[in-house]
Amino acid sequence: MNATQETTHDVVFSTMRFGTLSIAEDKVIYFVQGIPGFKNLRRFILIDHDSEGLFKWLQSVEDPLVAFLLTNPNVYKPDYTVPLRKSDVEGLGVKDAGNLVTLAMVCFSNNNNQVSINLKGPVLFNSENMTAMQCIIDREDYPSHFIIKI
Repeated sequence: MNATQETTHDVVFSTMRFGTLSIAEDKVIYFVQGIPGFKNLRRFILIDHDSEGLFKWLQSVEDPLVAFLLTNPNVYKPDYTVPLRKSDVEGLGVKDAGNLVTLAMVCFSNNNNQVSINLKGPVLFNSENMTAMQCIIDREDYPSHFIIKI
């Protein structure tokens, strides 16, 4: 190996849902601010839930019990957009907005068997540098429990 070749190390960690995983370090997503309620967890990976890629698991590398189900909000609300603040763009190191991926957390209600997505708290990923953050949007037309049909 010459000096210009980079080596990537695998990160090996345990999960409750997926067992022990080994993933290249450059595939680990770093949350620049932590997720509200989980501020001490900063490192996650995305795992496809289904073959269509409609749902993804955001699995913590640091806590085997923490995983969130995510989906593309535009599938269920085509006009959904995230108003980007300058601080969000800077925090994620965005150079090209085309590298931003928006996903929404999926919520399940035990009371009425409804499935919803959180449009008030989208998760933004910068695929260029593998950083992410959960944004909080204060808009009346973006509820935290937007009912979807799956």
